[in-house]
Amino acid sequence: MAKANNDIKEFHLFAGIGGGIYGGELLGHKCCAGVEIDEFCKKILIQRQADGWMPKFPIFDDVTKIDGSKYKGTFDILCGGFPCQAFSYAAHGNNIEAKNLWPYMYEFVKQSDAPIVFGENVTIVAIDKAKEDLEAIGYRVVRSRLACIDLHADHKRPRFWLLAVKDENIFKKVAEHISNLPKFRADFWLDNPHEIVYPAPVPVLAPQKKGVGNAQAPIAAAIAFRILVNRLLNGKQTSVNPTEEEIDSVFVKQQTWIQTQNPNDPIYIHTPTTMGNYHYKSMMKHPSCAKYVRVFGKPTALHAEYLMGFPIGASSPYPMNLKNYKQWIEKV
Repeated sequence: MAKANNDIKEFHLFAGIGGGIYGGELLGHKCCAGVEIDEFCKKILIQRQADGWMPKFPIFDDVTKIDGSKYKGTFDILCGGFPCQAFSYAAHGNNIEAKNLWPYMYEFVKQSDAPIVFGENVTIVAIDKAKEDLEAIGYRVVRSRLACIDLHADHKRPRFWLLAVKDENIFKKVAEHISNLPKFRADFWLDNPHEIVYPAPVPVLAPQKKGVGNAQAPIAAAIAFRILVNRLLNGKQTSVNPTEEEIDSVFVKQQTWIQTQNPNDPIYIHTPTTMGNYHYKSMMKHPSCAKYVRVFGKPTALHAEYLMGFPIGASSPYPMNLKNYKQWIEKV
């Protein structure tokens, strides 16, 4: 577990149910504000604050209307996995401009004079566009691809990440903290998911599964951040793909419980996205969905949280015990 450094404050756009916020907490950072338009996701963020899983912070509604100049000097890192519909491979070329929210994040960057920007998207095209824009206004930018599979997870979930620095003094503070962190682990994937009792009355709500499916995997966000900090410190980037050495310098890879139960099985489980139909007969033609059913059965929020490395109960609208969160932190 990282020692908290409450001097490092994050402002989260597109906060969702808090995947990126948990990633920051693993790093010892503190969320000071968030923006999220989805009512269910906002409800989750408010409940997790009440539970003590997250610090108290304001949640604003609409990234297209927020004035970034009001928050200049109030945070160190602007974080945002800007919605990917406009760039997603799943869009099949139907990249409607209205779905592209990067221009609004970029405007917030300029208005707030963000010292550091940490961005994420499903495609390299989107990240390269953000890199180009940020470099044009004086940021030093590095990027990396990092997937959950790179951390020995049971699903692939490739994502692209970007770290941009304008204020070198703040980056020095952040880099010093990050450089002193121990290697992270993902011991939560060593647990037998069938022995986990979901800590809420209803673990199968569709909005929960959607919330987790749209989220950043906390451990992936934290490891990507560390890799990017190291790239900026080293002053080099040979490839968008991280080397084994880069990953091994900040993360301890282990066999997961699922891997120990399915030795020599090369099939990965389908990453949690639109997971409600994974158990349908029509989906059994997809090896990743078929393996999902073999391992878990009918999809539930517990399965999604487990695969994504969330604290169990993170997507539930019901109150949670602080103990659950502390146990999760200790497994990193």
